[in-house]
Amino acid sequence: MAERVFDQELKQLKEKVSGLIDTVSQAVKITAELLRRQDLSLAESIISLEQESDRMEIALQQKASTLMALHQPVARDLRFLLASMNLAHELERIADQCLNVSQRLAEASAFLPLQWPPEIEEMVSRVEEMLRLATGAYLQGSEELASQAIGQDIFLDDLKSAVTSQSLDRINQKSIEPARAVVYILVSRHLEKIGDLARNIAEEAYYLIKGEFIKHLRLTDLYH
Repeated sequence: MAERVFDQELKQLKEKVSGLIDTVSQAVKITAELLRRQDLSLAESIISLEQESDRMEIALQQKASTLMALHQPVARDLRFLLASMNLAHELERIADQCLNVSQRLAEASAFLPLQWPPEIEEMVSRVEEMLRLATGAYLQGSEELASQAIGQDIFLDDLKSAVTSQSLDRINQKSIEPARAVVYILVSRHLEKIGDLARNIAEEAYYLIKGEFIKHLRLTDLYH
């Protein structure tokens, strides 16, 4: 009976994680829309979702900590609790980055509409896809989805570097206002950070599935 109750508790915890995934995914979706439409009224929804993600993460961490204290789980159950707690933390940080993006646009309101570099437009699409893959890996227990998400991260790093380099070159050439270029650089950094956090989620999912830490493995190691 005790084991059955614990299994039910674990199921409820996964449902809480799923709810947090939905909230943060919505924040990323609206952030992408904000960047595309540059409609500052969307920032209100991002603020609300970021605050909700804070509350959900705290409740989830408390639930997981209580389960660990009461049941002293081992093996896969312990991995599930640890991975879920870490994943919740990474998700909440993604919501924070969404809020940062909205703040950068609010600060740049005098420059709107901005003509985003194509690299930023590609970054927006890639972070949405990375988060979908990473969270899907956790929810579906899919090693393949985790690997796909991790493989996307290098492209975001390269895109961010390109935005920074091109923006600085344009400042030196006096072909762009420095303040506008800084917005491009900062937004690219926030997007790249979302990608880093999505990769962390994928790594937690991989740990849950395989029981292996992969933070220091090469991509080729995932496909043995």
